[in-house]
Amino acid sequence: MKLPTDLPRQVRVGLAGQNANQLVGLEVLTPTQYAGQRMITRTQLDPNGARGSTWLGEHPIAGSVAITVLTGLGLQLTHLVDFQERVAAVVGWNLWLRFIDFGFRTICGVLVVLIILPFLFGYRRDPPWLLRYLRRIRLVPGDAPRLTVMATAASAAILVALLIGAGASLGALEINPNYWINDARWFIVILALVPGIWEELAFRGLMLTNLQQRYHPWVAIAVSGVFFGLMHFTNLVLREPSQVVFEVIMATTVGIAWGYLTVKTGSVIPAMILHYLVNMLIELMLEPELSDTAGAAIFGSITIAYPVLTIVAVWWLARPKVRRPTLAATPVEQ
Repeated sequence: MKLPTDLPRQVRVGLAGQNANQLVGLEVLTPTQYAGQRMITRTQLDPNGARGSTWLGEHPIAGSVAITVLTGLGLQLTHLVDFQERVAAVVGWNLWLRFIDFGFRTICGVLVVLIILPFLFGYRRDPPWLLRYLRRIRLVPGDAPRLTVMATAASAAILVALLIGAGASLGALEINPNYWINDARWFIVILALVPGIWEELAFRGLMLTNLQQRYHPWVAIAVSGVFFGLMHFTNLVLREPSQVVFEVIMATTVGIAWGYLTVKTGSVIPAMILHYLVNMLIELMLEPELSDTAGAAIFGSITIAYPVLTIVAVWWLARPKVRRPTLAATPVEQ
C-alpha cells in the first residue's frame, strides 16, 4: 500500500501494518484523527483539482477584494435596481413576488460564484472545470466525514442554545406559528439559502482557499473573516449605518469561527449549514423590535460567545486521540 509522504512517520508506520515491535512507544494516529489534527499551511487538494493561475489567484489580497466586491454587489443587486418594486408593478405584492425575487438572487449568485469568479481566477480552462473547481473550494464532505458531521452538530447546538437562552431570559423570543404565516416570515426558510450557499462558497470556499496558498491558516482565516465582515457594508442600502456597523462586527467574528471550522474539516458544507441557520433562526425566533438590553445580549452571544465556543468545540473534536498498541504476550522459552 502506497502511503502519502506528508504523513508523520508514526502514522505511516501504523498504516503500513509493521510488526508490533516497531510501534512500541509511538503515538499511533488513525487517518481520521490525523485529518482532524492538522492545520495545513497549504491547502491539501485533490490531485485533479482545478488550480487558478491568473493575477488574482497569485495575489490573494487583491483576489479577496475582488471576491468581496463582486459577491456583495451581486447579492444586493435586487435592491440596487429596485427589482422587487419593478416586479410588483406587474404581479403585485404577493407570494409570487417573493419566489421571483428568490430566483433572481439565485441567478445572481450562480453568475458571480460559478461563472465570473472561476473565470477571473483561471479555473475555466480545462474541462470538466466545474467539478474540479467545486472540489477546489471544498464543496466536499471533508477529510473525515464523521468529524464534519460532529463539528456541524456541535456548532449548531451552541447557536440554538445561545439564541434560546438569551432570548428567553430577556423575553425576546417570538415563537408564534400564526405570526410566521400571516406575515409570511416563514419565507426566510427559503430566502436564507441565498447567503448560506453563495456567500460561503465565495468566502470560506474560494477566498479562504486562495489565501491559504500564501499565508498561514490562522492568517488566512482572519483575513477572510475581515473581508466577510466588510462585505456586509452593502447592507447600507437597507438599514441604518449604526445597525450595519454591528452587523459587520458580528459577521467578522462569526466568519473567523466558520473559517476555522472549514480548515479543520476540509469542507465548506458546515459553514453553509450554519450560515443558513443563523439567518433563519434570528428571523423566526426573535422579535422584530428588540429592546436595547435584549439586543446587546443577543449581539454579545453571537459575536463573542458563539465563535469562541465553536472554535473550542471543533478543536476538541478534532484533537488527536492517542492510543498505544499493546504487545501480544509471547510464550516464555523453557
